[in-house]
Amino acid sequence: MAKSRIRNKRQSKSALRSKTTFIMAAAAVVIFGVLYLTSRLTGGLVQFRDIHGLSFSSDGSQLFVPAHDGLRVYENGGWTAPDLPVNDYMGYSGTDSGFYSSGHPGPGSNLVNPFGLIRSTDGGETIQTLAFAGETDFHLMTAGYESHTVYVVNPAQNSRLPAGLHYTLDVGQTWQQSTGRGISGRPIQLAAHPTEPGTVAVAAEGGLFLSNDYGDTFTRVGDPAPVTAVTFDPNGERLLFAYQGLSAYDLATGQTASFQTPSVTGDDAVGYIAVNPASDQIAFATFARDIYLSEDKGQSWEAIAEQGVSGS
Repeated sequence: MAKSRIRNKRQSKSALRSKTTFIMAAAAVVIFGVLYLTSRLTGGLVQFRDIHGLSFSSDGSQLFVPAHDGLRVYENGGWTAPDLPVNDYMGYSGTDSGFYSSGHPGPGSNLVNPFGLIRSTDGGETIQTLAFAGETDFHLMTAGYESHTVYVVNPAQNSRLPAGLHYTLDVGQTWQQSTGRGISGRPIQLAAHPTEPGTVAVAAEGGLFLSNDYGDTFTRVGDPAPVTAVTFDPNGERLLFAYQGLSAYDLATGQTASFQTPSVTGDDAVGYIAVNPASDQIAFATFARDIYLSEDKGQSWEAIAEQGVSGS
């Protein structure tokens, strides 16, 4: 009887330890889930494994950052990772009605991989496939903010296009090839004029290049030095470009002015630039995943994310 009481006591202690461990593990899961949902839905710590673009919403209230695992949004001084499909957007380009992109679907998606050319008009809730689904992932592409003219650099022959620079005026139904004469060095980024379909810029290792004939011929703007990021003002009056410093080229006067920006040095460089269509805000992101925001047309800057981590 004594041995039985001892054995039962030991079993009770073991059961209590197991129950306590289970409760603690369950609590940890709940706490993690709450923190995860809080960061995704209401703000808090938001991380960027990488950055694949930068754009403001048409009303200027939100800054969108596509990453490897979906969109991040900066709004009212804080970050969220919205509860949206976690697609890997590449070649992301914001417009007045949403965005165009390429890339890959996220886990559990029924979309074809790779995307080809897609667009969303509801902030990433749903995706419309336009062309080349299952064929091509366009890393170099751009769309005119109002014109929706899309330019792509096709990396390899697909069912309709040879390799090279191409554009479409009808959201992917028909395509024309551009010769791309005059560009020197490897192209790094494209930018389409917001309203003029035939005007497109290329940031390249050999400098900044501008074309007014649908990309057939390009002229260098400025020095033959590397340019890693380029975008047009939403009003189409300036071309903003950067390597480790930010500059603006006035299309009417041909004059270039430089901004005083936070230091970008070493192996880092500016990867993306965005101009708010509804306010004086300008934002840029670096390859090291730092994001800076100016509220006064580039006179002063605030770091809103550093090395891929943002605060609330």
